[in-house]
Amino acid sequence: MAAAWLALVVGLGGWLSQRIVTAHLITVATSAEHEAVTTARVMDRLFTEMVSVANMVAGQTQVIQLATRYRTDPPGFAELTRQQRAAQFTRDPLVRKVGDFMNALASDLRYARIYMTNMSDDTVSASNWAASDSIVGMIYSGRPYLVDALRNGKGSSFGIARLLKTPSYFVASRIDDADDMPLGSVTVKFDAPDVAPYLTGRHIALIVNRQGRVITTSSEPFMLRNVAALLPPGTVLPPDGEEGPGEPMDIHAMAGSAHADQWLIDGEPYLLRRQSLTGTPYQLFTLASLEQLAPMREQHFWAAGLVAAVGLVLILLGGQAARQMVMRRQDERYAANYDALTDLPNRRAVLTEMDRLFALAKRTQQWVLVAYIDLDEFKTINDTYGHEVGDKFLVEVGQRLSVGLRASDMLGRFGGDEFIVIGLVAPPDPNDSDEAINAMRSRIAPPLIGTYTFPGCSFDYPGASFGIVSVDPSASSPRAALKLADKLMYADKRERSAQLLRHLSAGR
Repeated sequence: MAAAWLALVVGLGGWLSQRIVTAHLITVATSAEHEAVTTARVMDRLFTEMVSVANMVAGQTQVIQLATRYRTDPPGFAELTRQQRAAQFTRDPLVRKVGDFMNALASDLRYARIYMTNMSDDTVSASNWAASDSIVGMIYSGRPYLVDALRNGKGSSFGIARLLKTPSYFVASRIDDADDMPLGSVTVKFDAPDVAPYLTGRHIALIVNRQGRVITTSSEPFMLRNVAALLPPGTVLPPDGEEGPGEPMDIHAMAGSAHADQWLIDGEPYLLRRQSLTGTPYQLFTLASLEQLAPMREQHFWAAGLVAAVGLVLILLGGQAARQMVMRRQDERYAANYDALTDLPNRRAVLTEMDRLFALAKRTQQWVLVAYIDLDEFKTINDTYGHEVGDKFLVEVGQRLSVGLRASDMLGRFGGDEFIVIGLVAPPDPNDSDEAINAMRSRIAPPLIGTYTFPGCSFDYPGASFGIVSVDPSASSPRAALKLADKLMYADKRERSAQLLRHLSAGR
């Protein structure tokens, strides 16, 4: 009997332990996946912005004028020291003026440096031209990003800056004259330590190049180390000769794991998620720590011993209580941010996302699109068909609105019969300032019009009132945008009511 009892406790304890560990792994994996996708979007925006800034500066009139003036170094410049070349260049007022322009732009966007090089690879002007560590006069021969920019129009690379020895990202854009003759290039430099804050999250984030070198990370011990073993087989490239591959980390697949995404890295267990960064040769790795698994299993072992002493009843009650606690916490977290009826983000989640979108739009020079939607005659539907049909109507409205959303848009229930759609758009075209507004209206307004069929009833719905605005985040705020959208929605409601009255009058 004792042996049977012990076997029962061991079997049940092992089963419960495995269930809990599996649930923990699923939670960690879901969190890591979400964070990987979110961080990748931020980094994609960051790299796209660097390319846009380099292109913009390269096309600036005074930059082209300066590049034309100093397309190549004058005879004898190569024999001068950097300081002597810098002194020659900075005597030119145009060099200083372009440098001041680059400095203002670099300061606003928090770039480490913006500089211009000529066809001799000599730095003619830079955002730090007046500083003691100025790079004016520095010759950057053979830098891959400069070679690629002159050959292909743009180039990018990661490397260690020569003067300050700082790991940095470099994005270069070619300067062309009116006849498309190359004059030099403009480079935007963003130091890796300044990129790292964009990676901060619950898990460790690594940006890795094709050689497996960690070039930016949210965790200092990983910086400039080599994690090539984590790259997919057959994708690792040999060293490019510009920078070393970095000291390899001790990486092994976790023994006994049924999943290929669990690794031991320098003796610590991690769950890995990979995400490609658009338009770059880099990948984003998200490492979620699994260090809790070993203590968790040890706790389960001792818990099984305790359960063996007090009986199977306590095992069952304890397991049930634990599961209920986990579910309750999950329900509380979900209820704090989602509407219980429609499963859409609630008012709190929408306002939080608006704050984030406004901050992101400022950095990426985009506008924020806000649509305020009010369901006309919802009270009549409730009074006529009952609250149960009214609730089902709200759910179907949410589903119909979702059909017209872009992948980057967010739909939320703001309360009662009001819904909100928010998203990012490019700044409006001066010739068609309402293009984005009209596009959103054409996507989300028509699906609401039509027949709604529910058990026991069916009715035609003429549509909702909309207030849609596109705002500059530098000139507006989330509160102001909502207020304006609300005002436009009520104006739309009045116009719809007036149209209905005119229609009824005409029919008499």
